[in-house]
Amino acid sequence: MNNLYAGISKDELYLISRAEYEKQKLITTDFAKKLFGNLTKASYILTCLTKKGRLLQLQRGKYLLIPIKAPNQQWSFNELVLAALWMEGIPYYIGFYTMYNYWGFTEQVPQTVFVLNTKRSCKKKIGQILFRAVKIDELKYYGVQKIKIENETVCISDKERTLVDFLNNPVGSQSVENTLRLGIKQIDIEKFIKYLLKFPIAAVRKRAGYLLEKIGAEPKMLKRLQKSIVDDNTYVVLDPRKKNRKGSVSKEWRIIVN
Repeated sequence: MNNLYAGISKDELYLISRAEYEKQKLITTDFAKKLFGNLTKASYILTCLTKKGRLLQLQRGKYLLIPIKAPNQQWSFNELVLAALWMEGIPYYIGFYTMYNYWGFTEQVPQTVFVLNTKRSCKKKIGQILFRAVKIDELKYYGVQKIKIENETVCISDKERTLVDFLNNPVGSQSVENTLRLGIKQIDIEKFIKYLLKFPIAAVRKRAGYLLEKIGAEPKMLKRLQKSIVDDNTYVVLDPRKKNRKGSVSKEWRIIVN
């Protein structure tokens, strides 16, 4: 038998061959059951292939096929594609630190792939990659861009939404102001304002308004943000990463410049 097939039974090879022929990257228990007509046998074969390194388990009943051509079962999967397959059927987008780096808003390289979604919060290690699913309210599910990677559709936050998320949850050593100055040159400012007005956390609009005014944004755009916070008298810090809540105060935007 060819070395590619060494240690693989006929049934296991049949599953791999059918999956590759049908261009199925994602293998489910139901797929295997349809092939073998028996759940017990299907589950046994999936378990054996996982132990042999021919399948990578994403979650219970869902596996990723390692191509038969992969030498010594070594195959590098794109982490964004893995996230998309992991979230199959759930509204999601890859965001936070992952997209801050992707869009060039920070040079910090994330060690975790963040997947914002409407269903679950958990951590998962797939292969050597750590994923973190963050459950969000459906009201925050917008600003999603679809891209193609390895013939798979992957949902990511677009530039404007990524910048909104950064104002809500900044990371890295670069100041919030410098990040916004850098990002504002790359985005559609009208869309950015629209996203800010839609975001259900007033603190984000306060930070954005204060910084946009400092940068020199058009007054008519700032008025829309000011109107959205007129009934909220709570003061918030400009940089939530800092523990210090002392600094100069902007009464107009209800910001503590810490």
